[in-house]
Amino acid sequence: MIAFAALPVATVAALSFPIAAAVALAALCGAVAGAALHRRHPTAVDRTFRLPDDDGAVREA
Repeated sequence: MIAFAALPVATVAALSFPIAAAVALAALCGAVAGAALHRRHPTAVDRTFRLPDDDGAVREA
């Protein structure tokens, strides 16, 4: 009886493993690509996004 109760959990775990592995691989590849881009173009984010200053003050535009 316990095996029947655990069957849906085991099925979902077995079927979600490839998806979890793909998400982890995509995150790893994205981190490597982001690090490589940052190494080659370190100011690219500063040019595309206006990041707030670190002084803690909130200013109106």
